[in-house]
Amino acid sequence: MTFRTKLGIVAASTSLLLVLAGCAPSTSGTGTGDQLAGTTWSGTDSRNHEWEFDFHEDRTLGFSYKGKSFDDSSDTWTVAGGQLRIIIEFGDGTATMVGPYEDGADSVDLDGSQSGQSGSWTLTITE
Repeated sequence: MTFRTKLGIVAASTSLLLVLAGCAPSTSGTGTGDQLAGTTWSGTDSRNHEWEFDFHEDRTLGFSYKGKSFDDSSDTWTVAGGQLRIIIEFGDGTATMVGPYEDGADSVDLDGSQSGQSGSWTLTITE
C-alpha cells in the first residue's frame, strides 16, 4: 500500500467519524435536572402562598410554605421526560407539582394539586 493510499484512507476515516459524530444524539435539551441539585428556588402561587424549595442532591426537598419550614425525606423531586415533578407529603394529603423543565432554565412554571382537596394552583419558581 502506498503512502498516498494510506493518507487517503486516514482522510476518509476522519471524514466518516466527523459525519457520524453529527448523527449522535444530542446531550442538550431537557437534561436530568442535575443542575437543580444544591439550588434554592422560590415563588408565589396563584393562591398567594409563598414557596421556597431547596433541591437536595439526594433528590429530597427542603421547603418553606406559609411561613413554616420543612425538610423531610418523603418530600422529593425528579426530572424525567422534560418534566420537573415535586412530591410533598402533607398530613392531609400528597401535593404534586409538575411542569416543563430544561437544564439551565431560570424559571419553571408548575401546576399543583393535592389529594383529598378540590382545586389546583399554579406556581412559577425562579432561582
